[in-house]
Amino acid sequence: MSDTLGHSDTRITHDIYPSALPHVGKSAAEATAKLVPLQRKAEQEEQVRKAAKEAKCAAKAKGKGKKKGKAKKASKKG
Repeated sequence: MSDTLGHSDTRITHDIYPSALPHVGKSAAEATAKLVPLQRKAEQEEQVRKAAKEAKCAAKAKGKGKKKGKAKKASKKG
């Protein structure tokens, strides 16, 4: 890149362009992160575990609500 721009030293290019194009750094970081599949896989597995735990808790809470409602209806009849 430095040669294309006519810079005599790569430090010149490095000093000028990161500040002029901050989105390039973010794009480069995201592209690099995609090259690390183990970390992404671990993050995805953690998200799946959290979602499963939340679903289990929600189902349990919903089940408790139904049991209480049935108990109330039965006591009204008797």
